Amino acid sequence: MTKPYIYKRLDQLEQNRLIGKPGLSMKDIRDSQVKVRFTEHENDLLSLLSKQLGQPKAVLSNVILIDAIIDLLAEDPLLRSDVMAAWRDQGQPELDFFSEIDKRAKYQPEPIDGEFCHIPPADHRLELLRREEEL
Repeated sequence: MTKPYIYKRLDQLEQNRLIGKPGLSMKDIRDSQVKVRFTEHENDLLSLLSKQLGQPKAVLSNVILIDAIIDLLAEDPLLRSDVMAAWRDQGQPELDFFSEIDKRAKYQPEPIDGEFCHIPPADHRLELLRREEEL
């Protein structure tokens, strides 16, 4: 997870909260709820972390969950391809964090087809030419 992204998202959600529902467009309102269950110790740790960051647990949980999804999709190209294709097939909109998935993806360049031919350094080639001339 990247701290700058987490802090940027926390700031964005904080601004949305301060504006309130009437001031936000429908796309910026988070109105769906997902129940998440934690063990007692996990909850205690989340409470401690949210207190240290000065953020409500629900907001912090949202940011951490989205950040984990970004990492998961960035690290697994096949899963990313399948999920994004299904998302687009449903006609869903681009989410603001999709660009972050691209930034974190570890792309492997395609290998180049061809033959390998070792070329010695120029000074070594000149030395070989001088030896040939001496013979």
